[in-house]
This record gives sequence, structure tokens and C-alpha cells, in this order.
Amino acid sequence: MRITAGFLTSLSLALAACEPAPPSADLVLRNGDVRTMEEAAAPATAFAVRDGRILFVGDDARAEGWIGPDTQVVDAGGHTVLPGLIDSHIHAAEGALALGGCTLRNQQLTVQQAAEPIRGCIAADTSSAWIVVNEVNPAGFKADRHDLDAIESRRPLFLWGADGHTAWVNSRALTVAGITRDTPDPEDGRIERDAKGEATGFLIDGATGLALSVMEQPSPEKRIEALRRVLPLLHDVGITSYFEANTDEATVNAYSKLASLDELSARVTMAFESTGENTPGEFSRLETLRKQLPGGPLFRADFIKLFADGVMEHPTQTAALLAPYNDAQGKPGESRGKLYLPPAQLQAFIAEAGKRGFNIHVHAIGDAAVRETLDAFAQARGAGSTQLFSIAHLQLVEPSDLPRFKQLDVGASVQLLWAQPDNYSVDALTPWLGDERLSRQYPGHSLVAAGATVAGGSDWDVSSFNPFEAMATAMSRRNPEQPERAPLNADEALTLDEILAAYTRGAARLIGREREIGSLTAGKFADFIVLDRRLTTSITADQIRITRPTRVFLGGHEVTTQPGPGSGR
Repeated sequence: MRITAGFLTSLSLALAACEPAPPSADLVLRNGDVRTMEEAAAPATAFAVRDGRILFVGDDARAEGWIGPDTQVVDAGGHTVLPGLIDSHIHAAEGALALGGCTLRNQQLTVQQAAEPIRGCIAADTSSAWIVVNEVNPAGFKADRHDLDAIESRRPLFLWGADGHTAWVNSRALTVAGITRDTPDPEDGRIERDAKGEATGFLIDGATGLALSVMEQPSPEKRIEALRRVLPLLHDVGITSYFEANTDEATVNAYSKLASLDELSARVTMAFESTGENTPGEFSRLETLRKQLPGGPLFRADFIKLFADGVMEHPTQTAALLAPYNDAQGKPGESRGKLYLPPAQLQAFIAEAGKRGFNIHVHAIGDAAVRETLDAFAQARGAGSTQLFSIAHLQLVEPSDLPRFKQLDVGASVQLLWAQPDNYSVDALTPWLGDERLSRQYPGHSLVAAGATVAGGSDWDVSSFNPFEAMATAMSRRNPEQPERAPLNADEALTLDEILAAYTRGAARLIGREREIGSLTAGKFADFIVLDRRLTTSITADQIRITRPTRVFLGGHEVTTQPGPGSGR
């Protein structure tokens, strides 16, 4: 019998007709530039979703088979489709409480220039016991209690540095907080004092807590309402998951309540705040917090956040350095900043956390703090630990420590919106760091080249939570508001693919959720965003900066509220 090509074609069609059609999907996206963010993945234009998870990723023709009478079809219009973006270090709940409050918007101001807007806030708020002014640019800002008394003397006045590590208060605030010449500095902070030993009103790191602890705290209802306000803002810039760093009990309760009301529209990984005190009481507190959060796909709650040091900018200079800060003439000085956790204490705490099933996330700005943290992680790995370890911020890393991130499997949470030339990274560090250390600020390329797992983050409300602004800076290392400045360490720039990976699969891996989110592949949650453009190989950093999602989905359900530009504040 002669078998012809026509016969074989007919037979193939008949067999195909006998194969059962795939069940209908709840949603099919087609006509997209689908960036799955899986390494070496084949190009895709479509995918199908059922019960909140991705069933299939491929081309439009094959996706047609998943479309039934009730399937929602999303036409991407040829635009780029990405996994939902993940912020690997944010203070969303606390930032939300500040929305709409008095702010100096991180402008570089003197106290005299700040006086008028602060007086406007005071006049507008006649009921609050404390006047709180947010987003004060601390780099080079100088004020004492007398300066602030001239602005407001009746009520406590609290100027909150945009870095989250500094505050300036008036005399009334010092009195209410019980801060006198005899008040000792906390272990993790400093009360600035004048030549006579009197508190000047400048509070650093842990010392800010002396004032914060006596302020009226937001009610549970206010906290929940603040989360309701901020979640749509996060979605508007493409964020569907985030790492809530330094979480306290009140924040845990707010998230738990919002989830019970079925109003939590993001996946939240919690890092509980801790002083690093290695005691049964501290770990009992942390375990109680962990138990308060419900299980399920929205929460992961097994991280602890620690502080290894402070910040590097003058005049604060609490970041821990391997070599001393320079003096104002650029000559080596005496201070190296401060390690807030002694090495033995940090190592013991991490070991005990591992026994109790907690992962560790550490704030480390200076190269000495980074090294101390890596040393502690190395000891834990040597003892057989499989905990998730990560370090946030990483403003300065000694080059010999870069390979250790891969060797020790330590995630690097980077806030590369800060990697631009401005009064923080240049004016407040020159001459105190010196040229060689200035040239190594905010590594990006060096971490990627060393094989580190790099994750994008914002540290909002320290800076904008818009990932596309951070991506643009990571690519250009330029300051769009001060174009006359040269790029900040241009050789540390990342490519578009590298920074996209940092906000997707890199961030997912850092928080231990790479099996659930971070890429568009069968079996993972259908968290994805459709951009307002197609990302091409010729796209510029300036174009990335203004890129926005037009549609945002969490678990296959749209959470977009107002397609178009999102806002950082």
C-alpha cells in the first residue's frame, strides 16, 4: 500500500480531533510580549489561567484551545507582559500612615527655609498632641532645639528624617520624652549633645525611639484604613508582592484583620522587628507574632529583621566602616561608625533563630556591617543552617566580600534609586569617605558579576516605591533632576534584563517564594502586569522611568484601579 502525504495529513487531523480539548481557562492573555523571566525560556505571546494559577504558556494559536464561553480574554496589544513586580524591602504599613501628613518632600532645605511650610502644617493641625513633619532631607541638615522652639514651642515638634534614622525635636518634645543631660545613649543610637552636655534635639537611630514611644499611637482602624489606601498605589506601579521589613505587633494585627475581611490584594512576606536580644522572652514574642498571621497564599511570616548599623551621611555617620571616616579636610579621622550588634551576639541570635524556624534579613550600609553580617552567616552555614539569609541596602561592600554572597547563598536587596548623584551620595559623603570608597557606592554590576541573587527594593517611605524609577536609575546611574551631575559610578550600571530579573525572580528567591511567584510559568500564581509599551532592546532609561502598567492581576484577578501613571507618595 502506498502511503501518500495527503493520507498522513488526514490521519493526523483525525487523531487530533480525537484528543480531548483542554478544559476552559478562567483567563487567557494573548497578543503579548510575554517576558516569563525564566532563564533560557522560549519566547511566548500568551498564557492561560485557572483557579489563580498559570496552566499554560506559549503562543496565541495554542492558547485558543483554552478559551471557552466564560473565559476572560485579555488582549495585551503587543505590549510587554511581566510577572507582578516584587519589592524586596519596603515599609508599606508605616509609609501608609504618613500619606497625607505634613511633609517637606525630601527637599534640600535649611531650617530657616523649612520654617514656613512647618508653620503652615502647625496652623492646619490644631488637634494633634505632637506635630510630626515627615521627609526631612537629613543630608547636611542642621537644626537644634532652639531653632525648632522658634517655630513651635507649645506642642512637641518632631522632624522625621527621610532616611528613617534621624529626627530633630524641640524643647517641649525633649521634656515630654524625658530626655535630659543624664539620659544615656541607647545601644543602637545617639542623643546629640552640646559642649555643656545638654541634648541639642538631634536624635539618631535608636534615640528616635525615645520620642516615638511617647507619641499617641494610631488606632487599629487607622492602620487598616492606611493599608486600604496604599495597596492601590502599589498596584498602580506594578507591585503585587512585597517584603514588609521591620514589622511590629500593631502592623501584624492590621494585616491579619485586612486579610480576614478579604481585602488584602497583595502577597506579603513579613520580617518581624527585633533588637537581636537572644533571650527566651524575645523569641517567645516573635513566635507569638508569627502565629497571629493566617496561613494561605497571601502571607509568609518567618523572617526577622535586624540592624547591623545606621547610615553613612554626614553628620549622622552611624554606618560601620572598615576604615575610619575622614574629617572635614579629607584626612583619616577616628570614628568608624558603630556595629549595633556585637559579632558574638549576632551569631548566637542567628543560630537560635534557625532552631526556631526563622530566616534572617539584615540592614547593613557600611562595609564593616556587611562583613560582620556575612561572617555571622558563614558561621551558621558552617553549622549546617539552611535558613534564608539576606542583606538590605549594601551602600558599601569591600570587593573581597562580593563573592561571599554566592558562596553563602545570601540575597542582596538593593535600593538602586539611591544610586544617583545627589546631596546624599555626593555632598554628604565628600570628603568624609574619600575618592576610593566613593567610587564603590551602591554596587549593582559587581554583585551580579559575582553571582549574587540580586533583588530590587525601595525602602519606602524612605524613597519612592515606583520600581520603574529605580530601574531607570540602575540602568543610567544618573539623576534626572540634576542632569548636570556625572553618573554615579557608571560601571556599576545594570542592563534592563538584569534589573527586571531583580524585581521578579531575584526578589522571589530572596523571600523564599520562587516556587510561587517571580516568573510566568505553569503552576505558579497568575500575578502579572501589562505595560503601556513594548520593551525593546533600544529602550532608554528615560523611557523606562515613565513606563507604567495599564493592567495588574493578582492570582488571575484584576486589581488595577486606575490605569495609568502611579505615584510614589
